[in-house]
Amino acid sequence: MPSKVVAGVTVVSIPGLTITEYHGGASTNDSNLSAVHEVITTTTPTSNPWRCPEFTEYILMIDGEAHIEHNNNNTIDDITTASTNDDTDTTTTTTTTKKTTAVIIVPAGSSIYLPAGCRVRVNYPGPAELIAICLPAYSPDTEHPEPTTTPTTTTLLPPAHATNTTPTLHKSIPVVIAPTLTITEYIGSVASSHPTLSACLAHVNTSTSDAWQSPIFREWVLVLHGTLHLQHDDGMTIVPAGSGVTLEEGERVKWIWPDEGGCVYVPICVPAFSPEGCRREEEVGSAKDEDPGTMVGLTKLHATATTSCTGAGTNEGKSNA
Repeated sequence: MPSKVVAGVTVVSIPGLTITEYHGGASTNDSNLSAVHEVITTTTPTSNPWRCPEFTEYILMIDGEAHIEHNNNNTIDDITTASTNDDTDTTTTTTTTKKTTAVIIVPAGSSIYLPAGCRVRVNYPGPAELIAICLPAYSPDTEHPEPTTTPTTTTLLPPAHATNTTPTLHKSIPVVIAPTLTITEYIGSVASSHPTLSACLAHVNTSTSDAWQSPIFREWVLVLHGTLHLQHDDGMTIVPAGSGVTLEEGERVKWIWPDEGGCVYVPICVPAFSPEGCRREEEVGSAKDEDPGTMVGLTKLHATATTSCTGAGTNEGKSNA
């Protein structure tokens, strides 16, 4: 039966920043996963607070760059300074706290994996566009931002849910290069050795369609530009720009992009996409079958990634920046 389409909800709209939630608590009442599209137009660098979320977060940089500060939840160093008042001949001792931090720069075309419980500060130095995915869904109650000012006499201790982890930087990889369709994986089995979740940015350059498929994974889709049609055995789902749709495991659909101007969309799969898990039915003339090399290349990329995905759990949380 046709899938339910939900219009994106603007959750933040201030000068220089717009955040639109396509999936999550505010838009779809989904607590499993949230996905937002952020557009930053200001040239003034942001200054966000430190935070230690209970959720895992993936940031896909489409344009611009992100600066990720982290300190692996190390013990805070106490720094003591003394000042003398000449008039009263008294000395005042002040103790401040500081953590040693590192910075990872995430350029356009890259992604960053932020493990749950990792203490980070995320800033954007200028105009940027990105997709942020949280698993489970984002909630103000589970983000745990720190106060912008810290009492100098109080030692900050990591919260109980803090983990001894660091962010991981990954470069995106084109996994589908077809005449009418390009799909670039930012997170997944190929780009980051993550078998649990994949997230891609897809560009369709003209009116086209793909073959029927019945994936074993659940899929969350964000349509940023253009229109997506999902054909079912008993109807059609139309997903316009600025809307999202969720496809359940085993749901048989045919993807159609009717606009001559093309379409830009973000597919998120849990567990991660794989050619076998897609259970795709070959179809002459479809977007991925028009060039025989398209599916051959996709299959080879995933075959090469299989070994590294097996050990992905040991790689998560280790920075390769």
